[in-house]
Amino acid sequence: MPLLMLLIIVLAAVGIYLLIYLSVQAQLQAVRTGAIPSPPGGEQAMSQTLRELRPDRVQGFGVQIVSGLGSLMLIVFAASHIGTEFGWGTFRTLLAHGAGRGAFLGAKVLSLALYAAVFVFLGVVAAMLGSYIVTAISGEAASGPDVGAIADAGRRLYYTLLPYMALATLIAVWSRSAGAGIAAGLVLYFTEGLVAQLLVSFNRDYANIVNYGLSRNAGALIRGAAGTTTIQDPSAVGLPDQGQAALILGAYTVVFLALAYWRLRSRDVTVGG
Repeated sequence: MPLLMLLIIVLAAVGIYLLIYLSVQAQLQAVRTGAIPSPPGGEQAMSQTLRELRPDRVQGFGVQIVSGLGSLMLIVFAASHIGTEFGWGTFRTLLAHGAGRGAFLGAKVLSLALYAAVFVFLGVVAAMLGSYIVTAISGEAASGPDVGAIADAGRRLYYTLLPYMALATLIAVWSRSAGAGIAAGLVLYFTEGLVAQLLVSFNRDYANIVNYGLSRNAGALIRGAAGTTTIQDPSAVGLPDQGQAALILGAYTVVFLALAYWRLRSRDVTVGG
């Protein structure tokens, strides 16, 4: 599973670049030949989309692709990585051989953090590769990538993934089930983001509440790497300050892991996993 997920993120990042390019290019050609009507500003919007696929825009467009896919995939991986130890009974076996609960959780969390670093690195490199492939197909000259900006965006992306993995870890430890960790983790991920978006669209004042959630703070760090801290929604409410976002995401990560450790220490493992 770990190697498969790394392969998936590489193929997905490159594939999304190609899919978007071929789709937008086909629409643009159809508009220019008169095969389909052009809505006001439609051609300019499509041209702008094609510009976002260039290597010098990877820190914005490419990293957001990896962020969207990576959040989901790493929630699944983290819950599976922790939960299967209970399902297979290996946690109880380790305790019987003298392993400490804190050492067990620490080793698991460290391996998750290292895996996420490799995941982000390969995903960002794949996005760069996809941008070069698209540029080569288009035959247009384009400036090279800003390696420093891409590295900064990758670092921000990695940091935003940590609380989601910590949340999946907490749920898996609490439920002693990989399936429950995956299902609940994904439900919370989608629900929190959707509720935050709906509340802000209903009333701008709700931003003061949802800005303490995960999704908008993660978005603030990711979009900050591309020089953008606003989102295109009906209320046009800006995202949280990046310093605040970093503190809140870090706090969530620490709290989730602390709760997981507390639950693991207090759990009776003489029966089941």
